[in-house]
Amino acid sequence: MRAVVLGATGTVGRVAVPHLVAAGYDVLAHARSADGAARLAALGATPLLGDSDHLRTLREWFRGADAVVDLRVAVPATSRAMRPWAWREYARLRGEAAVMLVDAALLEDVPRVVHDTVTMVYADGRSTPLTEDAPVDAPGALAANLVTEHQLGRVTAAGGAGVALRLAPLYGPDDELSARVVAGARRGRVPLLGPVDGWTSALHTDDAGAAVLTALTAPGGVYNVADDEPLTRRELLAVLADAVGVPTVRGLPDALVRAAPAPLRSLARSHRVDAGRFHALGWRPSVPSRRQGWPMAVAGSRPVRVLQR
Repeated sequence: MRAVVLGATGTVGRVAVPHLVAAGYDVLAHARSADGAARLAALGATPLLGDSDHLRTLREWFRGADAVVDLRVAVPATSRAMRPWAWREYARLRGEAAVMLVDAALLEDVPRVVHDTVTMVYADGRSTPLTEDAPVDAPGALAANLVTEHQLGRVTAAGGAGVALRLAPLYGPDDELSARVVAGARRGRVPLLGPVDGWTSALHTDDAGAAVLTALTAPGGVYNVADDEPLTRRELLAVLADAVGVPTVRGLPDALVRAAPAPLRSLARSHRVDAGRFHALGWRPSVPSRRQGWPMAVAGSRPVRVLQR
């Protein structure tokens, strides 16, 4: 089975590629630089070096593939994230680039396309568990995620399987934002928005990689992917304080929520994500709770995964 992975050098791609290789897939993985291509080759993938923004190139890469996985994303650096224009590339990759991706896959008769989106598209759910049927509210650049999911529906409508993985906010030892959270926690302040009694869900980066593997045999549709224990922000702040060994950690002032662009404001919502539909396919997080996961992320260690056949 041949799988083409775009965005293979990103946070999720770096952990997804080894899962696919270990499962026996012939993985063709896209990189934007020679160094990235070398890292992918070391993981056991065949590197694809070039520009992924051309239909002809995508068709060449997709020819003969059994699945295409698109993990490209452009989340702006923390220093620029408060500026609305910084989210333009994020919206482009999940808007017009997703249209081109599906066009190329359909032209080459690729039977399966997998794309990550985000649980941030959900409206505020208060304390209600959010299933895939919960109301969405995706203003600004976030709306592009719903465009991606609509495009994946074209694959399913054509007789294939278009799979959208709504990933909860990621954390882990190799994640840049997580490193900033740890550094901030040691100073007593982290980039966490919203009321302390609001719910948060998250996903360890290693479990996001395993989710991509599960998606390669999943029926077409939208799936939540999150850990098994949502926490209130009050609980999360306590977990972070304990993980770095300080008495107290605080989030950001409420005034910043009002000033933030739409993608960041959505992080202030209450999201208690239910991943039961994805669990039914056999996926389980190896890090079921941030009570265990954040100490590992601080220490730079990884979960021990037991592969089940």
